[in-house]
Parts: sequence; structure tokens; C-alpha cells
Amino acid sequence: MAGRNIFIIDDKVKVCKSLAINFEQMGYKVSWANDSSTALESVAKNDFDLILLDLMLGDEDSRGLLRDIISLKKNIPVIMITGYGSIESAVDTIKIGAYDYIQKPVDFDLLLKVIDSALSDSGNAEPAGGCEETGAFLTRNSELLKLLAKAAKLAATDLPILILGENGTGKEVLADYIHDKSKRRDACIHKINCAAFQESILDNELFGHDRGAYTGANSDYKGVFERADGGNLFLDEIGDMSLAIQAKILRTLQNHEVRRIGGNKTITVDVRFIAATNKDLPSMIAAKEFREDLFYRLSTAVLKLPPLKDRKEDIPLLAEFFISEFCKNSGGAKKLSPGVLDLFIDYEWPGNIRELKNTVQYACAVSSGVSIEIEDLPLGMQQKAESKTEPAENIREEMEKQLILKTLLKNEQNKTKTAEDLGMSRKTLYNKIEKYGIQDA
Repeated sequence: MAGRNIFIIDDKVKVCKSLAINFEQMGYKVSWANDSSTALESVAKNDFDLILLDLMLGDEDSRGLLRDIISLKKNIPVIMITGYGSIESAVDTIKIGAYDYIQKPVDFDLLLKVIDSALSDSGNAEPAGGCEETGAFLTRNSELLKLLAKAAKLAATDLPILILGENGTGKEVLADYIHDKSKRRDACIHKINCAAFQESILDNELFGHDRGAYTGANSDYKGVFERADGGNLFLDEIGDMSLAIQAKILRTLQNHEVRRIGGNKTITVDVRFIAATNKDLPSMIAAKEFREDLFYRLSTAVLKLPPLKDRKEDIPLLAEFFISEFCKNSGGAKKLSPGVLDLFIDYEWPGNIRELKNTVQYACAVSSGVSIEIEDLPLGMQQKAESKTEPAENIREEMEKQLILKTLLKNEQNKTKTAEDLGMSRKTLYNKIEKYGIQDA
């Protein structure tokens, strides 16, 4: 991406200079403005490849400027730079049309990755950012946004859909999303968790029974395939069904017919079939635990939800959403401390969105102040924080040391110029040089 033009809009000259030095070392061309009117004039006259915009220009909220920039140059990706505590405003900029946002203090390596992604996407007719909000799917993750777009297209068909993903990634929410986008949305979506029933009970629940089919069957009972006629049917955890039940479902998918337990007649059903599992179905097929023909019937349209650890950029959004949800019901206001937010982003979240929601609700319930601190988290996450503190600090210090070294070399050891470029006083620079044991090169 070297040679591309980056335009920085920030009211602090030192910040602009510091960022410009780093970008120019990477081969970018850089210019900047320190107020909204100058910035808008420059955007109108120049063809920038990317814009970095501070959320606050002095006392001015720059969301209005963002709208003006988008109306002038719709296809230029804009990355917002925001201070902690402005997550809600930052999310709003994504909805307006910003490509992404990054929080202060800026992690330059992370910023480079976001810029690289934005420039790669900037050939699109529409801004690469965007925020899709549907239940747990509050996201600006590019892969999930593509998946949701694909799901919306598939929803318009009657193809069976197979949803794959770890526990807690939102498979049921995606099924609801498909239902809401489908032509069957005016009918109910019926749901069955296959793992929650023994085989005989699941068979009865799926296909129903005729009166007298077995002891206690005192009346006819419509199974869920009949009840869902004309609508969508969501079968969760299909990897937990027996081979016998799988065979009956396959026949229903092929023939659009069911036969109740104890019944002699076939009943035609018109059902859109959505299935989900967290199991590795190909491995189950190899182990003769899942029917290959059913898998191929289902895998016409496959949607695989990413785990939360692959959606790091969504963690602040989701946490803020769950905090707002909690405070709406209980009153008051809460926010994550910077340390907790860092921990959340670093954490692997094996339980995915469900674990994040439970963690946030627990922390909101036990925290005594407005700010949620490390000590408000479940014990396991507190221990995780303790184990990460020292290594993370070491990494930050090493990055700072390398930045100082690079700037000193660029300025031929001129410490006054280096301190100015880095946005720090000469005294602070000398203290850091001594701390890191930096020798003149």
C-alpha cells in the first residue's frame, strides 16, 4: 500500500506530526488539517486514499464533519480515532459510514492493519465499513457482514440451510435472521433442540402420532413438521440425532411428506428447513455416526459463524450493547475500564457471545461504581488478567523503545527534534532513553 495518500484530521499538531513520521517511514504520503473547515476544503480539492479523523476536534464532535466528508467523497474510507469512554459515539460513526475506529492510545501496528484492510476494500462501490444490528449480530467484522449478506440472499429461496459454529456464536439468532428475511416471515419459525430429547420423544415431537399409536396416545398429535407447514423449521444440534431419525428427516426433505407414528397415511408438508450444529459432521460421517446422504442434502447452503476470538473488533460493541441492556433493566450507568476492555479483547472467549454476555451481566451486577474494574469480573478472568499484566507491559515497553530508536536514527540523534516528533518533552525522552538503556547509534 506504499505511496497511497493518507489525510489526518486532528486538532493536535504534535499528534499529526508523530503519525506522519511513522506513516512516511512505511512509504505513505501524508498531509493533515487541524480544524474541520480546513479539512473539508482539502477533501474537496484532493483525492485522498484514506482519512484518519479524530472523534473530537477540540470541543467539536466530528460526526458532522464525517457526514460532510461522506457526502463529498463517498468511497474514501474514514477511520475514526476515539478516546476511551466514547464507544457509543464511535459505534454511531460506523453507522454513519466510517470504515472502522481505533481507540487511544493508538496501537500503531493495529492501526496499520486496519488501514491495510481499508485500502484493500476501498475499490468497492460502497464504504467497506457498516454495522449490521440484529440481536447478537452487532458487528463490523467484514467476514460476518459478508455472511449476513449471503444469508439474506439465501433466505429468499427455499433451499435447506446448514448453520455451523461453536456453542455461543449465535446459530439460533442467525436462524431468526434468515426467517425475518424470508418470504415465510409472516408464519412462525418453529424450533426444536434435538439434543434435548431422547430418541423416542424426539421422533414423536418431529413427526407426531395418531390416536392409539401407543399407550397414553389418547388423541392425534401433530409433529413439528406439520405445525411448521408454510413456515420455517429450525432444528438445532442435528449432530445429536440418531441414525434412524436422520433417515426419516431425509425422506421428509426429499418427498415433502411425513407419516405420524402409528399412522397409515402420508401428509404433505411445505417446510423450509434450517439446521445447525457445533459438531464436525464429516468426522461423524467417517465414524458412521451421521448419514452422508443427509449431509449432502443439507450442505447445499452452508453458513459457518466465526468464533468471537476472530471478531475482536466486535467485542467493544457487544460489551457496550450488553451493558446498555443490563442498565436499561436495572437503572444506572456502567462502562468498562480500559484495563477490562484490554482484557476482553485479549481473551479467547471459548463460550463466545454467550460467555461475553454472562460476564458483562455479572460484572454489572457486582460492580459498586460506574466503572467496571478487573476485580468485578469472575474469578477465572481475574486470574487471566494477573497472568497477562507483566507480559503485556513488556511488549508495550519494547514497542516504545523501538519507536524511540527509529526516531533517533531518523533525526541523526537530535533529541530535541526526536522529542518533538514523538510528542513528548525533552526530559521525558531523556528519562526513557535512560530507562531503556538506549545508546547513541
